[in-house]
Amino acid sequence: MPSKRISARSGGALVALLLTSLALSGCEASLDVNFASSTFGDADEVRLALDGVDVLDEGSSEFELGSDADDVVDALDYTGGDTLELVKSGPLDEGRYTGIRLRFADSGSALYTSDGGVYPIDITSNYTYADMDVELDQDESDTRTIVFEPRFSLRPSTTADGHYSMTPVIRVVHPDRAGSISGTVDDDLVRSDTCRADRTVGTGVAVYAFTGANVTPQDYVSGEGGSPVAAADVQVSDDGDSFYYDFPLMAAGSYTLALTCNADVENPSTNDGFVFLTQASVVLDESESETVNLAE
Repeated sequence: MPSKRISARSGGALVALLLTSLALSGCEASLDVNFASSTFGDADEVRLALDGVDVLDEGSSEFELGSDADDVVDALDYTGGDTLELVKSGPLDEGRYTGIRLRFADSGSALYTSDGGVYPIDITSNYTYADMDVELDQDESDTRTIVFEPRFSLRPSTTADGHYSMTPVIRVVHPDRAGSISGTVDDDLVRSDTCRADRTVGTGVAVYAFTGANVTPQDYVSGEGGSPVAAADVQVSDDGDSFYYDFPLMAAGSYTLALTCNADVENPSTNDGFVFLTQASVVLDESESETVNLAE
């Protein structure tokens, strides 16, 4: 599907426009966009009605790229490093592109829970572009993967009973350069009274990733600096004997990892005053995997 420029172009003589069009023909570049998601243990399915993506160039002009995927996508089908081809060879003019965001249909998104609950998701209108840096020359193609962070995106609606509101939080990685961070979480931490707080073992337990080493951790607050950039649910092994987490698609850089048992009450619009039980720092190189085991 061809790209559509959102911002209006200034007028001009028809001949000039035709000449410009001819000059650009055969000179288009293209962008492939894949979709992935972090885990979200609070839901069985997070169905997103995706229309495609919007791309921002360095001059702040916006372009639409249509989706090649199904109209409705369960984000949780694409965790653990699995990806969906969202846009294939989306045509763009050569140039530098600095931002990207998902584009949604007006309706059709919903959250499904294990008890049969269905909660329509209302998309807010004030979500912004995630940073990326793609330089496209004539006839050149590049690829980026959008990683959706449901933990930081969704909250119960304050205006419609039985609905969720979503301000999409995404990050962008180069699929050939992304690395991974994974590890175990000490059994005594997850089973402790401090973590359980009279809940089922493992409820609300997650590892948050922050940019930079030795960061003081906090819960996610929309628009606030110092918020985590990714979340990974702590999961139990098949034999039930150990706990682990996994960040499969992370950009190279320095990170602080911090364990919380309050992720199930995360409200991205407010400071929830989370307690973090332990933390560790790690440096991730391009295309590398790091193991960080979390203990007291």
